[in-house]
Amino acid sequence: MAISYIPRVTQLDAGELDEQLEELLKQQLFNATKYLEPGILQPVLPELELLLRTWIFKYSVYDNKCTFGQKMLSLKYNTNNFSKSKLYWYYGYTIALKYLKDRAIYSWTSNTKVQNFVQQLETFQLLGDILNFLRFIRSGKYPVLVDFILGLELTADKLTREDLTDLSWTRELLWHNFIELIGTIISLMNIFGLGRRLSNILKYMWWHVKPVLKPGPPLMTHLTVCACCSTRPVLPHTMGCSHIFCYYCLSTNRMLDPDFACPKCFYIGKEINRFTMA
Repeated sequence: MAISYIPRVTQLDAGELDEQLEELLKQQLFNATKYLEPGILQPVLPELELLLRTWIFKYSVYDNKCTFGQKMLSLKYNTNNFSKSKLYWYYGYTIALKYLKDRAIYSWTSNTKVQNFVQQLETFQLLGDILNFLRFIRSGKYPVLVDFILGLELTADKLTREDLTDLSWTRELLWHNFIELIGTIISLMNIFGLGRRLSNILKYMWWHVKPVLKPGPPLMTHLTVCACCSTRPVLPHTMGCSHIFCYYCLSTNRMLDPDFACPKCFYIGKEINRFTMA
């Protein structure tokens, strides 16, 4: 007996698994061709993605009336309502339409009319996805817009989401979303400024070497290393304290953080001077 109620989160997880599978296959394809001459695959990239998506469609929806993500969660489309014509419309909306948009972007980059049409088409599709998602949250049916348009209902003989709780799939989804969130937050942060503030706090800890209040003149010997990268200074420069830096280490840190302090003595210099032997 088929289960009439399927949890919303299970249906959404199936879509997430489908996206992860496609990205995994793309990554494998790029890894297999990474030693080719750069630019060879770029002109035919939309066709390669079309072949990849068609292959996934053939061995999932076309043969089994369910995507790979749905099959992992023991879901499938109601075969009584999935005719051949709907199968072709499903392929056209989910795969052929993506290919046409990608090819238009690649081939007619300078054509303003084509680019505007593609942008408007994507806007209408995004608006339709948002409205369908709001309807799905309320009704619990048709998580994807094409399912609602074609009237494709999901059924299940059993639900394996509970069984997947102790496996890696659910944890993988959670960690993937968490890593994306962390990556977004980090991209908005000033890492160099944060490191400077953290250093200013740590310099008062009891185990830390006390900073020099009055920095002496810099002195360079055969043992001198850069205060940033701890290697022999390349184009030695100073910032007013007794330590020596590589020019690129010092200029890069000062460019990213105007209040950059010496990591050895925490002196904040306002000028970068070339070191010259007396």
